[in-house]
Amino acid sequence: MKILFVLDYFTPHKGWLETVFENIIERLINKWYEISVLTSRFDKRLKRTEKFSHVTIYRTWRTRIRFIFSSILLWAKILRNNRDIKIIHTSTYGWAIPASILWLLFHKKVILTIHEIFWKLWNFYKWNFYWFFYRIFERLIFRFPYDVYHCVSTYTLNSIRINHNIADNKLKMINNGVDTNFRNPKKISEVEIQKLKEEYWLKDKIVLLYYWHAWKSKGIDYLVSAIPEILKINPKIKLIFNLINSRRKKKLRQDILKWGKTNPERIQLFDGFESNELRKLIACCDIVIAPSISEWFGSVHTESVAMGKTLLTTNIASIPEVVRWKVKFINPKSSQEIVKWIKEILEWKIENIATRNFSRDETVEKIENIYKSK
Repeated sequence: MKILFVLDYFTPHKGWLETVFENIIERLINKWYEISVLTSRFDKRLKRTEKFSHVTIYRTWRTRIRFIFSSILLWAKILRNNRDIKIIHTSTYGWAIPASILWLLFHKKVILTIHEIFWKLWNFYKWNFYWFFYRIFERLIFRFPYDVYHCVSTYTLNSIRINHNIADNKLKMINNGVDTNFRNPKKISEVEIQKLKEEYWLKDKIVLLYYWHAWKSKGIDYLVSAIPEILKINPKIKLIFNLINSRRKKKLRQDILKWGKTNPERIQLFDGFESNELRKLIACCDIVIAPSISEWFGSVHTESVAMGKTLLTTNIASIPEVVRWKVKFINPKSSQEIVKWIKEILEWKIENIATRNFSRDETVEKIENIYKSK
């Protein structure tokens, strides 16, 4: 079977969503599927077309907006030259639109993976009246036709059902997979941990780690606001931020560095560790803090508990659904709650709930069943 994936970013672009689809595609190739990927050419040094074993990557335009609205001729050419493509697989947000246009032109089956929707949350995330246009755009996406809506959590499924009135027979819930083989504390030796602690002055410290985007939805603003009070809790506390690129990164860097200047030995800021180094950094920490305001699956959350780390997170959206083990749930949008429960965790008053596993192989098997049913 031939599958066309329409994605805004793909390898070598690094991000959690790219990793999700890379792993899906890798497993499909191992099952002898023929894969084409239509994506943005985010770096002009990248080739417009690349072919590997059983996968062809087509890249066009460098920005998301142009990719969404300006590549129709390339999309049509791909399907004209590959008429035996059976399925178009895409995901929210904007790249769902070109996939739907291809559906209208060529009558292919389209599967939409829904990693996130915001709907009324746009009112909080966008300034002034910009939220109004984002809500119209989201409504437009769900007015286009799709054969299956693949939701990554029950929370996501119910949000789609309620906010966009999608028929139940088109909704499928399949959790994302988590690489528990890689996210395994036993894969990191004590020697590696001690070496990293020495390199970044973490010895004899209580290490609190935030790693991910600087988006509003991740609740990082409330953590940054809590920094002065967190530092008062215990003189051994060291706060580490590992931020990957996003629009708000510059602003948050400035806010974090402001406190770092007066507390240089207690606050450290990194710019997106490579996967292996990040795994070591997680292994070195005592608490992962992820005070999200909205989550549709929770990548940082599931990876952290897979690493056996104590997780301080919010009791919202899909998070209680997908994380277990050493977890403390707090109310969202509260710096005071973050400070209060760090104190509580340091006294080890925390409930241990049986953890959950999310197999990548099982995820792909369920997605493959959707393909076969169409």
